[in-house]
Amino acid sequence: MRWGVLDRLLGEPGAFFEQCRQGRPHVFTPPCLPQEVPTLRELTGALGGALMRTPYVELLRDGELVPAGEFGAAAGCADGPQEGFADPERIMHLLAEGATLLLPRLGRWNASVGALTALLSQDLGRETEAFCFATTVGSRGPDVHRDGADVLVVQLAGRKEWTVYEAEAPADGTRGPGPVPNPGAPVLHTVIGAGDVLYVPRAAPHTASGDDGLSVHLALAIGDTTGDRVDGPPSRPMEDAQLLCLARELMQRARARVDASAPAGSVARAGGALPCSPGRIPVNRPDAG
Repeated sequence: MRWGVLDRLLGEPGAFFEQCRQGRPHVFTPPCLPQEVPTLRELTGALGGALMRTPYVELLRDGELVPAGEFGAAAGCADGPQEGFADPERIMHLLAEGATLLLPRLGRWNASVGALTALLSQDLGRETEAFCFATTVGSRGPDVHRDGADVLVVQLAGRKEWTVYEAEAPADGTRGPGPVPNPGAPVLHTVIGAGDVLYVPRAAPHTASGDDGLSVHLALAIGDTTGDRVDGPPSRPMEDAQLLCLARELMQRARARVDASAPAGSVARAGGALPCSPGRIPVNRPDAG
């Protein structure tokens, strides 16, 4: 099977689908990340261009959104100063104090990420959206919580410590996102570094914190309206080789039927009278009303 990006992103698509079916977190170590994965320089360059603003740049502090005025600056435009543009110096100051930088909707403005999510959506048959998170060493993200999607965490820079718990449906039978006060025993505790990819199953409670320097990761959320986990690749149209094989088989069957027919009967039918034309068949037309 020809993959768009899944084989280059994980190295082992078959192992990924097996982990999905079991609902177990797993760390993949591909030889190298695909070229569609953005570099840290690419992202910081965009952030430092003085054109990024909310809602494409957000900061979280203690699980709450930081007001845009704390990290935004005014930019001069033809119509006068416009508020809310990201100020890199203010952002780095807030990061040093323990805030988390979030770049949502990344595929909508970054061409590389747009290509990555499009190819991943094609491979999985599900819509995929990308988010970028950055934290400093020791800074912890949200408390233990679950997401409403399967997530592939692609570590871009630094190191991050992750704890993932067993995915269980809450008492009301839903698997929606939200905090999980009592997650039980962890099923995976690991530290991932640049180039590693962590799979977090849908509804699996988890938490993470920066482990070394500036930790930056890409979160690829694999959506689905049914609430089910990814369990395998989608059904795909037949490839060229499969179509040619099928065409040969159909032609062979047609030749066999022609060879098996009696030549004399075919000649007699060809020289006989034409069959009577059947009467017109009435068509039931729907009423105008």
